[in-house]
Amino acid sequence: MPQILAIIGRPNVGKSTLFNRLLGARQAIVHDQPGVTRDRHYASTEWAGKAFTLIDTGGFVPSSEDLFERAIREQAQIAIEEASAVIFLVDGTAGITPLDEETRVTVVHQRA
Repeated sequence: MPQILAIIGRPNVGKSTLFNRLLGARQAIVHDQPGVTRDRHYASTEWAGKAFTLIDTGGFVPSSEDLFERAIREQAQIAIEEASAVIFLVDGTAGITPLDEETRVTVVHQRA
């Protein structure tokens, strides 16, 4: 059975861009505006001879009570539970932000 990898990170760090790059196709919408990806997107692919399922998720905002951000976070949490492993993506040009650190801690605790 193929492994399942979930791409998790705060809004607009490039999760959908990485998803598309790993697939070699534009299946996920990529936009500069945060919040475009709201649901989980699944695709099967292969890298270096290994087949796996990839899950693209919306931006993870751990402590937000905003209706949309909470719904997006719940979708990402489902992906984390389904995944064999998590790719935690950050924006290298911005460095690790306090929101990245809060997200990382939340994800680690959920996976434990």
